[in-house]
Amino acid sequence: MPARRTRRRQALVGAAAALILGGTALPAVVHVATTGDAVEERHANTASSQHTPEDPVAEPDGVGDGAGRPDEGEARNHDEKREEHKDEGKKGNEPKPAGSSPAGIPPAPTNTFAAVSPTCDRDQLGKGSGTVGPADRDGRIYGAFRVVNVSRAVCTVGGPGTVAASPRGSAESGRVSVVDHTPGDAATGLPDPATEPSEVILQPGQAYEVKFAWIPASDGGRSSCGKTGGGASPAPSAGGGASASPAGSATASQQQPSVPDSPPPTPQPSVVLSHTPDVGEPAIADAKIADACAGTVYRTGPIVTTN
Repeated sequence: MPARRTRRRQALVGAAAALILGGTALPAVVHVATTGDAVEERHANTASSQHTPEDPVAEPDGVGDGAGRPDEGEARNHDEKREEHKDEGKKGNEPKPAGSSPAGIPPAPTNTFAAVSPTCDRDQLGKGSGTVGPADRDGRIYGAFRVVNVSRAVCTVGGPGTVAASPRGSAESGRVSVVDHTPGDAATGLPDPATEPSEVILQPGQAYEVKFAWIPASDGGRSSCGKTGGGASPAPSAGGGASASPAGSATASQQQPSVPDSPPPTPQPSVVLSHTPDVGEPAIADAKIADACAGTVYRTGPIVTTN
């Protein structure tokens, strides 16, 4: 009996101890289960936030509030950078002043119509005229040819054209020539060749000029024509006496040959200049240099007139 009581007491004590231990461990088990569920939910939210395209930066697990969003400082910096990019884009799209070049230099006015102006046709050039100035003390004469764009369209003079010289009268054809005006030549009254334009663009009604200079040969005086010698003196009469008989005089008069008519006077020497545009014949203007026998014609290229 004492032994049975002892075992019963021990069984009760063990049951009580087990009951006490069970009550004490239950809250811990509940806490562990709850914590595990929260951790799994946090991992799931973090994984989903890493795949969201709206969030540029995802926080690592266990950082921040657990939703993978950037903190407020980083978001503010991102917005500021975005505004700066917008301002730069607006500045780059501001309109620039018309006609301005990258260096701030306006375009050259001579190139305004160069790309759209066709070459002048012959029928677009008209109203040609030639002028000749007075000779100076050395016999030098300056003049010009003037040609007008008679059409209603802008056109470009394609080249210098030609200037031809035609000796007339007693002028020496082999001693008259036409050359281009160059720096340092004898035609000091012509414009500097370095200032001539590379191309000439004519507005409707606008004209160009080709200037020229006549420089006489140095061995012919002021007019380049040598002095003409007088005619031969009359031959003396044969016999020289006054005792000739009338019959002899009549016979002599019948035997004397008749004198032919005097030849027509030789035309005065001159040189006629003509200008033909680059597009071809016919010649558009001419000019006459009177009292000229030998010399050189210096010519310029086309120059746009201002009137």
